[in-house]
Amino acid sequence: MLSSQGYVVSTAANGAEARAQVAASLPELVILDMMLPEVSGFELLSEWRASTRTASLPVFVLTSKDLSREEQSYLRTHSEALLRKQEAWQETLIKQLERFGASRGPEKL
Repeated sequence: MLSSQGYVVSTAANGAEARAQVAASLPELVILDMMLPEVSGFELLSEWRASTRTASLPVFVLTSKDLSREEQSYLRTHSEALLRKQEAWQETLIKQLERFGASRGPEKL
């Protein structure tokens, strides 16, 4: 969906791969699922917020996880947007990316 809108997208198959990709090359932003194999989205978000290198990395959460109130509060505090896969999220995500000034085209991830 994002590629068809002109965004350059890199994907990770699991949390460990996402961790490695962010460590190797800081992306412009991350769209993060909370239910990833190997390393959870919560673990990644916590690690990224604790590091000076990634503390301000924009993270948009897109998940189908049934979140507790505490989890929702944590995600709203530590991410730029919380989107639910059970809801119509596509248009909202595009609007959030535009609001955030996400780049389109090959020059940025």
